Amino acid sequence: MKYIKIIMLLALIAVTNACKEDDVDTNNSVFTKTTMQQSEFDKWLEANYAKPYNIEFNYRYVDKLTNNYYNVVPANEKNSRAMSILLKHVWLDAYTELMGKDFLKKNCFRVIQLIGSPEYDGQNKIILGTAEGGIQITLFRINNLDLDNLYVNQDDPLKSHRDLPLDLNYWYFHTMHHEFCHILTQKKEYSTEYRTVSVGKYHTTDWINVSDEQALHEGFISGYASEQYNEDFAEMYSTYVTSTPAAWKKLLNEALIVQKDQDGNILYQKDKNGNDVYKKDANGNLIPLYDKDDNLVPATDAKGNIMWEKDKDGKYIYILDSKGNRIPRYSIHKNVKYQYDDDGSLFAYFVFKGNAYPVTAHGGDLIYQVDEDGNTIFDKDGNPVPEYFKVPVFEYERAPQVDTSGLDAILKKLDILRSYFLNTWGIDIDKLRDIVTRRASEIHQLDLKTLK
Repeated sequence: MKYIKIIMLLALIAVTNACKEDDVDTNNSVFTKTTMQQSEFDKWLEANYAKPYNIEFNYRYVDKLTNNYYNVVPANEKNSRAMSILLKHVWLDAYTELMGKDFLKKNCFRVIQLIGSPEYDGQNKIILGTAEGGIQITLFRINNLDLDNLYVNQDDPLKSHRDLPLDLNYWYFHTMHHEFCHILTQKKEYSTEYRTVSVGKYHTTDWINVSDEQALHEGFISGYASEQYNEDFAEMYSTYVTSTPAAWKKLLNEALIVQKDQDGNILYQKDKNGNDVYKKDANGNLIPLYDKDDNLVPATDAKGNIMWEKDKDGKYIYILDSKGNRIPRYSIHKNVKYQYDDDGSLFAYFVFKGNAYPVTAHGGDLIYQVDEDGNTIFDKDGNPVPEYFKVPVFEYERAPQVDTSGLDAILKKLDILRSYFLNTWGIDIDKLRDIVTRRASEIHQLDLKTLK
C-alpha cells in the first residue's frame, strides 16, 4: 500500500513539474474569444430597454438562457425588431404612462429572450412564454409573425388561439402581463382570501382538458387559470387588462349557465305574476330578438298572425318611404324581412331571385286590404283600398334562468385582485386596461421596420 502511494505521489510531482516547465502560448489557444460589434438594433435596444429599464433584450439565441430539452430555432432579426417595438409601445410604455419609468426599472424582469419557433410541453400544448424566477421571460413563435398582417383580437375572447395570423394580444401582450403579475405577487403577496373562492375546484392534474368555456362556468377566467390559485390570479389580471369592456362582458356572460328542462328546452324567468322577464341593455331598453340571419322576429298571435304596432289612438303605425309616404304592398312582396338601419330606423326588404330589395321596389299586382272575412275593403268613392306596410310588433329576448355561481366567483376574485393592485402597488387596473387596450389598437400605426 505504501508502495502504491509513493508511485502516485511521484507521478503527481512529475505532472506538476511538467506543467511548470511548459510555456503556454496564449496566442494559439483552441478557445477563441470573439467580441461582437453592436449593430444599429443593438444600440436601439440599449437606449430603449437597457438604459431606461435595466432590461436585457436578447433576440440572438443564447444557449444558457434556453431550455436545451427542446429543439427550437433562433428568432430572425426582422421579426425581433418588430416585436421589440410592439412590446415597448403596448407593454413597457403602458406601465410607464400610468406609473412612471422607475416602477418597471425597480420591478420588471431583467431579461427578455426571444425564440423563433414554438415550444411544446409534455401534453402537446404550445407554451406561450416562460418566466425564470422573476428574472427572465422567454417569448416563442417570433418567426411566425406576419408583419404585413398583424392581428390583435380585442372583440372575441373565446376565439381559437391556434389560428393564423397569430393573435398578438393572446400570445404576447397577455403573456407579458401574466408573467409580470407573478413577479409582483412574489414580491408582495396577495390576500389568502383569493385562494378560498374556488377552493376544492382546481384541476391541478387535468387542467389541460378544461376548455375556456367550461372554466368560466366553474369560476375561472380561462382553462389555464383552473390549474392552481397563483395561475388563476395571474390569468385574471392579464385577461382583464388586455380585454376591452365589450370583450370582458362576453366572458362574464359566458360564465352564466343557462338552465334547461329534461328535454333540453331553455327555462325562462317569470315575474311574481307569471309573466316573462325580458333582457335589457345598459340603458334599460328591451333587447330585440333576432333570427339566425340577423332579422328582427315579428310577434304573432295565437293563430300565428303577425301583430302590428298601434299608436295611442289605436291606429296602425306604417313604414314610410324617404318622402314620408306610406308604401303599398305588391304581389312580389313575399317573405318580408325587417332590420334596423345604422341610424336606428326600421328597414323592410324582400328577396326576389336571390337578391334583396327594399320594399319600395315593386312588381306584380297591387294588394288590397281585406276584412276579417276576406272581403276587399273599398273607400267612400268605391275604390279598393291598397294594403300598406305596417310596423310589426317585434319579439324581445326573454331572460333565461341561469346558474350564476361561476360569474359570482369571477367577480369576487376580480374585487380582491383590484384591491390588491391598488392598495399594494398603486395600480388602478381599470386605468391600466384603458391604456393597454388603446395602445394595442394603435399597432397598425407603428413603423415596425424603422428604429427611431
